[in-house]
Amino acid sequence: MVLESSQEKPAKIADIDDKIENGDNSNSEERTQWSTWLEFFLSCVGYAVGIGNIARFPYLCYKNGGGAFLIPYFIFLVILGYPLLYMELAIGQYMRIGPNGIWEYLCPILSGLGFAMMIISGWVAIYYNMLIGWSLYYLYSSFAPVLPWSTCNNTYNTPYCFVDVPNNESQYNIAAIAEFLNFHVLQLSMPVTISFTILPHLVLCLFIAWIITYFSMFMGVKSSGKVVYFTATFPYVVLIAFLIRGVTLKGATKGIEYYIVPNFTKLAHGDPWVDAVGQIFYSYGIGFGSLIAMGSYNKYNNRIHRDVFYVILANSGTSIFAGFVVFSILGFLAEITNKTVATVVTEGIALALVAYPQAIAKLPSPHVWAIIFFIMLMTLGMDSMFGMIEAVSTGISDRCKNKITKRKPVLVLIICICFFLIGLICTTKASVFVVSIMDKYCGGRSLILVVLLETIAIAWVYGVNNFADNIEEMTGNRVFIGWKLCWKFVCPACLLAVFVLSIVQDEPLSYAGVPFPSWTVYAGIGLSLSSFIFVPIVAIYRIAKEEGSFSDRMKRLITPYELPASSKQNQYSSAIKSSNF
Repeated sequence: MVLESSQEKPAKIADIDDKIENGDNSNSEERTQWSTWLEFFLSCVGYAVGIGNIARFPYLCYKNGGGAFLIPYFIFLVILGYPLLYMELAIGQYMRIGPNGIWEYLCPILSGLGFAMMIISGWVAIYYNMLIGWSLYYLYSSFAPVLPWSTCNNTYNTPYCFVDVPNNESQYNIAAIAEFLNFHVLQLSMPVTISFTILPHLVLCLFIAWIITYFSMFMGVKSSGKVVYFTATFPYVVLIAFLIRGVTLKGATKGIEYYIVPNFTKLAHGDPWVDAVGQIFYSYGIGFGSLIAMGSYNKYNNRIHRDVFYVILANSGTSIFAGFVVFSILGFLAEITNKTVATVVTEGIALALVAYPQAIAKLPSPHVWAIIFFIMLMTLGMDSMFGMIEAVSTGISDRCKNKITKRKPVLVLIICICFFLIGLICTTKASVFVVSIMDKYCGGRSLILVVLLETIAIAWVYGVNNFADNIEEMTGNRVFIGWKLCWKFVCPACLLAVFVLSIVQDEPLSYAGVPFPSWTVYAGIGLSLSSFIFVPIVAIYRIAKEEGSFSDRMKRLITPYELPASSKQNQYSSAIKSSNF
């Protein structure tokens, strides 16, 4: 049955319906499901709660008026984060299909969205596992008799190295932890240049990171669902321990004041509002296909609206809680180095691999704190990795039905090997430059456009009322009209605004004060196009393969089809094959 149209179904979909209704289910197989609801919930929380919750959110609060930043943050959490998270998990649960097959029903002309989501997830997984590799090397170094970043007596240290207080008579001053990262881990030269010489220790760390990923994912949700019992809960144990220790340190109160004391005048500027949208959008991992894939393994009548609320509560609550942990430690660091909190605050990887390790080195029993901190960083990264690999493997297995894709361990092994080999470029002396480029461009504007088209496909083409009816059919609860308004109007408007602002406010990349070469911009644009280009390519291909006039072709390709009823879910999941592309 065609939705909002009297047009007949294409032969392919009609044939599937006939087979199902006539009881021909010879090729069908039950779709894997989560063993328990808790495994699904912990997987969603682990996927959403990542390194950014600790390394980015606290800095944004400090930068944008402390507690005042929570006002725009919660506004956009309600009108953007909640509805988009709800949308992806719900559509995956209803259709029981991964991101690479779902658009055949919702909006055939946008079938390329599935490919774009998979490629974005793949690119991000490749560089994200290098972040885990860096954390792994820090963890290994934490077992040394003396933490190497706590002294300037190492072979790689320069005459400009200092531990606590810079030498005012020196032309350059480089903290011991910065020299450990730049001259030992990354092996950068002075002056900083880009070299693609492979570093064996980073290759080994990346290899171990992919081994951990494989053995956690080799059976799909059946294996990763067990691993998350540790990886999704361990960070909370560490954060609580760090908070208890942090608030007892000198200077902790001053650091926390920088974090929470509101400065409402900041809200008169655009930065807090733009940063709030960006934090909400990226922290929930929307648009990668991971949430659709995880939702597709749910039971059909799972109360998805409840799960969304719990995930929102856990993710945003973790971000706010982590801010107290981070700034109590940064306040201590400022105290012992005779600096202001403002001068020791950093964001992103610099906070995780520079500021925090520097503070840890000053704690009693620093080795213990360093070990549990870097294990926590690894577990935060691993949970996000699980979601991205699941998006890729589910997309492939739903689209291609053969002996390899039906054997999950083999498929995941092939994916991990390919991604490891591509990721070797991240193990060179240009590691930090490559990772920075991939971080900015792989999940940047192309991801925003993907989510914008995804929202249009569901809310406008498939129909927001049809989607709401599907959710009510699954859960028995009517969808709040506010969510329908967000899906149809507010979310597309916010996403379009974020896309425009990302262009207007674009800043060139730099590291350690050194700007990236101009060719890196073109490399980044190429990375962005490598995913989104599939959307127009597949659209053109589908138009060319259709018959009839151009208007007839377009009408068929923008007409959604009724999704299978609950009794047909598993049959549809196993019956769909690759369409025309």
